[in-house]
Amino acid sequence: MEGKVMLMTEGTPFALIAPTSLFALLQSPEDYYQRFMMGTVIRWLRYSFFLLALLFPSLYVAILTYHQEMVPTTLLLSIAKSREDIPFPALVEALLMEISFEALREAGVRLPKQVGSAVSIVGALVIGQAATAAGLVSPPMVMVVALTGIASFMIPHYSVGISVRLLRFPVMLLAGFLGLLGLMLGVIALVIHLASLRSFGEPYLVFFRRGARHSWKDTLIRAPAWALGERPASAQKANADRQAKRNRPAPQREGG
Repeated sequence: MEGKVMLMTEGTPFALIAPTSLFALLQSPEDYYQRFMMGTVIRWLRYSFFLLALLFPSLYVAILTYHQEMVPTTLLLSIAKSREDIPFPALVEALLMEISFEALREAGVRLPKQVGSAVSIVGALVIGQAATAAGLVSPPMVMVVALTGIASFMIPHYSVGISVRLLRFPVMLLAGFLGLLGLMLGVIALVIHLASLRSFGEPYLVFFRRGARHSWKDTLIRAPAWALGERPASAQKANADRQAKRNRPAPQREGG
């Protein structure tokens, strides 16, 4: 209905859909099984936590290292008090916690199903508590890493999630060496790279393509089924209609 092609291969539980885009990979089938208002809210929540999973540790490191004036005084004093016995700078502290969290996540995947989830949860709690008690990391950094890990679990596609997990480290290094300037340079470089990608000839950031405004109904929001009468801009060359007008669902009236 969106003018795409699906490739299924025997022996694998996955199907490939082409062409695709970044925003299509951030959508989930569950969005279409809810009312459109709930689907829109969940989709925006997923977009927000996608950025949080990518940039939150880097933002924390940049502000704490170079831009302390951006933090409210009371909060800054609380963070400084929790870090007074920490021997490492914020960048090293963040790298240690992120690497430990990623190791625990991979260990949980490789272990048997009955044990993997327990090891991941208990291991994170024990290591976080032990590292805080030993004075190796501060409690705010544990919270930052925990929120980042939760945000990364909200990404529905594994390929995008693993990319975010890997990109987090170079952006963190840029933020640790250059502050917010390095963070902005990392984001700009990432956007330029995404804008240069093509999926079967279609831009990877098709959302920002000229003439794709009517596609916002299924990207920026999750419009009702009766409002999704046209295909995306990239698939309108042969047939612009998703389905015949007589087959489209009618708008629901209040109380219907």
